Amino acid sequence: MTIYCKKCGATNEDDALFCEKCGAELEKGVPKEARGKKGIGDVLSEAFNTITENPMMIVPYLIPLALALIMVFVTWGSLVPIREIGPGFDFDTDFLYENALAFVGFASIFGILSWIFGIVATAFAINMTYNSVNGRKVTLSEAWSEIGAGKILILLIVFIITVILTFLGLFALCIGALIVYILLMFVNQGIIIDNLDIGATFSNSYNIAKNNFFDVLILALVFFVLSFLVTWIPYIGGILGVLVGMYGTVSYTILYLDRKL
Repeated sequence: MTIYCKKCGATNEDDALFCEKCGAELEKGVPKEARGKKGIGDVLSEAFNTITENPMMIVPYLIPLALALIMVFVTWGSLVPIREIGPGFDFDTDFLYENALAFVGFASIFGILSWIFGIVATAFAINMTYNSVNGRKVTLSEAWSEIGAGKILILLIVFIITVILTFLGLFALCIGALIVYILLMFVNQGIIIDNLDIGATFSNSYNIAKNNFFDVLILALVFFVLSFLVTWIPYIGGILGVLVGMYGTVSYTILYLDRKL
């Protein structure tokens, strides 16, 4: 029998007094096998409570959201002159072409920045959820000190690999992309929580998702439906979409902590 560490989630021998991974004092009589698995409803409820108890978690998500809003205004402004051109109006095609190139370059820069800050926001959400589950409320600065720039770089690389693998799965068969997406659901959690390297976090995610495939699938479908629905809400649909994404990250992290090997 093994003893589950409530602080870091590691397993220890039943006669251990302190966690071999983090050094925390172990509570006897709390074997991991005896805890029971959380249902999807429990995961969603705990995720909602985690967010309300740690509202600062939302702050990192405001940066990519602000960048997205700036892009919307820039796009709208760039289209105004084109919309005003009608039959009988002459316009400089060179001027239009140059401005189109400038806009594409500007959009690319903002797109890359939004992607990077989105990864950073995900890292904060995972770290703060992990600490909250273990009874510790951390500030943004404390969370960043635990994450570090090194992990962000690994997350960026892992994201690119995940997108490529999912794309290949789409070519193999449409449902193949969904399977790849499910199996790689926990790669970010492995990096942030368990300090795994790139190869280890893919293997770790595959094993956990494979052993809990239908639960992960149900959770993914829940957030797919939520994301789809909020996109139809006028004006605030984009903001709600960001919040749904954060809610999903927290939920997947709680499921990861509950089901990891």
